[in-house]
Amino acid sequence: MNSSLCPCGSQKNYESCCGLAIDGGQIPAHAVDVMRSRYTAFVRGNYDYLRATWIPENCPDDLGADEPSQWISLEIIDVSDEEDDEAEVEFKAQLIFNNKLEVLHELSFFEKIDGRWLYHSGDFLNEDATPQKIAKDAPCPCGSGKIFKNCHFV
Repeated sequence: MNSSLCPCGSQKNYESCCGLAIDGGQIPAHAVDVMRSRYTAFVRGNYDYLRATWIPENCPDDLGADEPSQWISLEIIDVSDEEDDEAEVEFKAQLIFNNKLEVLHELSFFEKIDGRWLYHSGDFLNEDATPQKIAKDAPCPCGSGKIFKNCHFV
């Protein structure tokens, strides 16, 4: 994967995509854009940005303490209409944790407060999913073209 591409999967360069919000202070116009930039912030470990885009009373105090860091893909499945300052974004995010492929499938809820979309909360749609062990000699699920043991294996 090209390191200058934005992790959100847009196929744009980071600087002209989520970097505009994360590093440039631009306020995303849509809840889905906040979702993409939050995913990218998780990938990059930017917990300050995550806190800034989270409704304060719902943000965990220990954010970042035990967060997985090997996020490998984001798929936006559905976006609700952004009516009445509320929106929903359904997504799947893949990550590698303990040498297993996990999929986080969530329906995220956003509220628009003072002109900014903020993450409110989310419902996990696959809590009972079993992480899939990745063989050392298998292609890495990140799409790098490398063998897993030479890429994300820990």
